[in-house]
Amino acid sequence: MKLELAVAAGSDVGAVREHNEDHFLVGDLDVGSLVDAVAAPWKNSADRGALLVVCDGMVGVEGGEVASELAAQVIWREMKATPATKDPEVFARLLRRATRVANHEVHAMSRREPGLRGMGTTVSAAGVVGDRLVVATVGDSRAYILRNGVLVQITRDQSLQSALLAAGHDPDEAERAGSAILQALGVGPDVEPSLSVIDLRRGDRVLLCSDGLHGLVGDPALALLMSAPHTVAQSVMLLVTAARAAGGTDNITAIVADVGGERLPVPTSEDDLPTFREFDPQKEGVPALSDSSYVARRLAARIGLPSASVPPGIPVTGQHAVLRSQIGIRVPATALPIEDVDGPARARLRMARIQWWVIIAICLVACAIAWVLGGR
Repeated sequence: MKLELAVAAGSDVGAVREHNEDHFLVGDLDVGSLVDAVAAPWKNSADRGALLVVCDGMVGVEGGEVASELAAQVIWREMKATPATKDPEVFARLLRRATRVANHEVHAMSRREPGLRGMGTTVSAAGVVGDRLVVATVGDSRAYILRNGVLVQITRDQSLQSALLAAGHDPDEAERAGSAILQALGVGPDVEPSLSVIDLRRGDRVLLCSDGLHGLVGDPALALLMSAPHTVAQSVMLLVTAARAAGGTDNITAIVADVGGERLPVPTSEDDLPTFREFDPQKEGVPALSDSSYVARRLAARIGLPSASVPPGIPVTGQHAVLRSQIGIRVPATALPIEDVDGPARARLRMARIQWWVIIAICLVACAIAWVLGGR
């Protein structure tokens, strides 16, 4: 049975920043090509459906716009090359691998290019397998599902504030601690993405967004702007406009998708709402799915939040222990279309390449002059 999709996307620099360090893409896994969901909504009847990716380059870190685009491109490259599967666990493992490969390439580029040292990005990447949505998350980009007029966040922020709140600390104390992310793709040699697996229902509306949207627009407003009679394209426009009206202090990116078709069951009641469940790749079958995050428990322990202090069923996040194991995956170099991006880091990459050509040209001219003079 086919999956019916309607997808719209948009990104805005906001009202404060000089350039956009967010990056997103929508890819058709059935044909293996990217689609333009900005000019007009992309509608399709598909077997595998779409891969949705939102990346947010780390604010204030050199090369954030490079990291976000490279990460999105690598995840897409890896996922479009995977065989089709009807098993959500297999898809989750493939998405986890693609995210780790992206981390490997971003980290490698940051080590090669002195001007890009320390660059990183958050990521939320999602695809549909059968009647389930599988989401890989690193950092604080989010995914939501709107069902029966209720908006449910189906990812958990990997931030200090989120960790303290989930561990039962006072909200004011958590707010004072700030919202610095505690794990980012590309900062270290390896990364451990959180994997959400959510049962879909016919008529669900999915949102992937950067913190430039969810950090300024509260959940009630998000739900209102995503609800009928707004189309997916209208919802994207309204969401971006609302974030700009709220100050636009960061780049703003949103992908909104309607999912339907005979493949998906209808909601059984008004109480049939999405439920957060995280997939543990170290296990298989039912034990691999839990409403408590295994990644979050490990992260929380790193900042001294014991598991006993965490309310049951509420995952927390914390300091990420950079994994020292080797990925063991050889991947080709990724070519970046830097000519289309006007961020300062990319401009410096362009200038560096131009400077090398100038140096080579000068050397060739000098050699030619020396050869001519020597011949005399």
